[in-house]
Amino acid sequence: MNLSFFEIENSKKNILLYSAGSALITLILGTVLSFIFSDIRILSSFLILSIFAAILPFFILKYLRFLEIKDCEKHLQVFLNDLKEAKKSGISFPDAIKACKGNYGKLNKYVNKLKHDVSWGIGIRESLKYMRDSLKESRLISRTLTILQETYYSGGNVEGILETLVNSLRSTMESERYMKSTMQHHLYMMYGIFLMYVFLVIILGNSMLPIISEMSSTMYKFGEFSLITVQSPCDPSVCVDNLCITLCNYYSLIGALFGFGEPYSVQTYYKSLFFTMIVVQGFFTGIIAGQISSRSWLDGLKHGMVMIGMGVFITLFTNFIGLF
Repeated sequence: MNLSFFEIENSKKNILLYSAGSALITLILGTVLSFIFSDIRILSSFLILSIFAAILPFFILKYLRFLEIKDCEKHLQVFLNDLKEAKKSGISFPDAIKACKGNYGKLNKYVNKLKHDVSWGIGIRESLKYMRDSLKESRLISRTLTILQETYYSGGNVEGILETLVNSLRSTMESERYMKSTMQHHLYMMYGIFLMYVFLVIILGNSMLPIISEMSSTMYKFGEFSLITVQSPCDPSVCVDNLCITLCNYYSLIGALFGFGEPYSVQTYYKSLFFTMIVVQGFFTGIIAGQISSRSWLDGLKHGMVMIGMGVFITLFTNFIGLF
């Protein structure tokens, strides 16, 4: 009875298993090549690729499921309206379900499964429960099907309840569309604020780093004493505790990976610091943007990935042309 559902779940598990395997193979290959060529940058590059190989398929599956659920919510009122009209013709509730033949978008496969279950003599309670469990990510659909299920078994006015559910769903969807259109300019504002932040960081780096680099390489003498006014925070004479060493190793790795300068230098330290700030800012700004626009962490993760991509591209491009 649930073969199609299990096939879908197994295909998802296989995709995640293959992505984990490909991530492991990528990491092993990077380790071997890094050892052969004695270059840590190869390992760091393959490490980033393996992380993307492990995370990206999971995110894509979750986001596609999110889009499917949203489409099912949009078409649920159409299905209930057809069910109401069929029930008004005087036929039984199971026959009304089988009579629904409209286009319900992504909801079609769940409606077809419901019709097949009813045709095979499976009870309405079990059939609706399976449909509800298959769409359990949506509180709107779960609540609607639960009300429909209890109304049928309590012997109430099914047509009246269906009419109420259709009107309620229509009002809910209209409210969501209004909220989305209202919040759309806030979403654009979040992207504008992030881009402004990126360009401010780049301008700060472009104006500050040459001065700091010049000061760090200039020796100032006061009588018998010689002083270097600016020193790299990652200099071995300055960075002695474990936390500082860990951070400096991370900054040096980022600098070597993206060509920000010599390891443990002032330039590498500040460029890697600014780069990390942009990535962190992009991620959390995207999460907030997703919550504002659709109240979904998956949508927020999507915006976060887009902002991180924009920030990384702008940073690397400006560094390539010498403006960072």
